[in-house]
Amino acid sequence: MYPFERYMKTLKAYVKNYARPEACMAEGYLAGECIAFCTEFLHNSLPDQEPVNRNEDIETDERVLEGRPLNKATEVILTEREREIAHQYVLMNMAMMDPYIDMHLEELQAVDVRCLKNETLLWKLHNKRFAKWVKEKIPTNSKDHSTKLRWLAFGPRHIAQTYKGYIINGNRFDTEDVKRKTQNSGVTYEAFSMCRSSARDNRHQADIVSYYGVIKEIILLDYHMFQIPIFKCIWANKGKGVKEEDGFTLVNLHLSQSAYLKYPYILASQAKQVFYSREDEMSQWYVVMRVPPRGYHELETEEEIDTPLSVQPIEELGNDDENFCVRADCEGVLVME
Repeated sequence: MYPFERYMKTLKAYVKNYARPEACMAEGYLAGECIAFCTEFLHNSLPDQEPVNRNEDIETDERVLEGRPLNKATEVILTEREREIAHQYVLMNMAMMDPYIDMHLEELQAVDVRCLKNETLLWKLHNKRFAKWVKEKIPTNSKDHSTKLRWLAFGPRHIAQTYKGYIINGNRFDTEDVKRKTQNSGVTYEAFSMCRSSARDNRHQADIVSYYGVIKEIILLDYHMFQIPIFKCIWANKGKGVKEEDGFTLVNLHLSQSAYLKYPYILASQAKQVFYSREDEMSQWYVVMRVPPRGYHELETEEEIDTPLSVQPIEELGNDDENFCVRADCEGVLVME
């Protein structure tokens, strides 16, 4: 009965005059049939344009690697420190740099014996020297590497562009100062991080850590031949700014940012959108709410697998009562009264 009940809901939606429900249903059904006939008749004569999702990543500029910016760009000049931190993060999170990261780590362990025993010192020296090392390893005039790799190793310009909005991965992100009711500035980032129990612990363990924050700036780094979008964020402190209560994640975004001064950036492609809700304006804690991108439907992500049922043929049953319920797939058990 479900298909019929579902169709009755469609027919009931046609009723506008409750004094004549049958007439409204007949009129709505006839209008639907006429539209369907005209659509099929004009299908081959007029192009049928599919609606474009407003949050779709339409490439408007070939220089931008991922996503597309919104609104008008504002030109800013990065300080040497800001440029260094942003460039270092880009190098550490680009897939094409993975072989060079492993090469640099092996070289540090071969040069300095302390790096073999102390992983904290190893990663500290790696983060400090990798940008300079890879620039010398891949010179700009080298013909053995791709153009993209050479300019990535060379580094970005000090002049960058900032935007108030950006669309990527089906999500529309805005900076915090836009103050929209939709709260498109909330982001979360799952990082594969090296963790340790204390400052004296030299043994790192890899684990996935979730960070929550809001977008402060949307920056397009100019690598001469292409542009890479990054988000500068304000993060909730992992120590005292994140907690779990009754199955909900709560964050405090008003704590000190001293722990994240060296790591405020993430790639735009790494950001996942979240929304924050709090009980009242006096509360410092926000409840994290995750939502799928616009146009996402759970049924569309599941593969439809039609498994045909194996129907066993029905054999004709004889009149022999002894063989009527005899199974041939296992040994029988004789039960004595």
